[in-house]
Amino acid sequence: MNLGDAHFLFLVFLVAFAPSLAALLWLRSIVRGRKEHWDSLLLTFAFGAAVAAIAALLIELAAAYFLLNPLIREYELLSLDPSAVSFITIIFVAPLVEESVKALGVKRYSRYMWRPRNGLVFGAASGLGFAATENFLYESTAYLAGGAQALIALAVMRSFSSTLMHASATSIAGYGIARSKTYGSSWWPYLAMAVLMHAAFNIFASFGELFSDTYGEAAGSIGLIFSILLVVIVLLFIRSRLRGYHA
Repeated sequence: MNLGDAHFLFLVFLVAFAPSLAALLWLRSIVRGRKEHWDSLLLTFAFGAAVAAIAALLIELAAAYFLLNPLIREYELLSLDPSAVSFITIIFVAPLVEESVKALGVKRYSRYMWRPRNGLVFGAASGLGFAATENFLYESTAYLAGGAQALIALAVMRSFSSTLMHASATSIAGYGIARSKTYGSSWWPYLAMAVLMHAAFNIFASFGELFSDTYGEAAGSIGLIFSILLVVIVLLFIRSRLRGYHA
């Protein structure tokens, strides 16, 4: 590896991981009273970035193979003509697989939780780690194809959409896991809600392809607006729980 390659990797790594770590710092700062320990949060973040991201990629590739169709992720829909199988992968397979593996990270470190709202922060940590690795892969591709301008444009868009989606969706599952530990209730309904939120986000992200014939070029912008609106609503709910819920 030459010096230019090292600079490229460092730049993309910084752009990909900095927003996720900043979002985790922000969410933890909202918590009133005793806060979650950084060592356990960073372990959960690392699980999402490494174990969950790799596991999801392998499972989705296997699912795509069995569906006899190349895997097409939501970010590629702007340039490719997706098939029905691709939409099944994006809207059904990816949310189920990704939310399940991210929740495993929260479950693994649930021993560090002492109240239900801890699950919101631990869930966000796992989701943000996962998002950071996704960002690194997508943004490095953008940089190689279009240079720094393409990298920055994609990084800004993903920081306010996909990154926060992964954080907020897995926070819901994490909250269920923490409640299960505290009260003995089932956490599966919360995982189902996380999957549904993820699926809804992916539908909005695919809006430009689904409804381009109806709304023309505006379809992509409409989808982006609705996807960000969905994330904002869930984040406001999470914020209210972190600031006002003392269990």
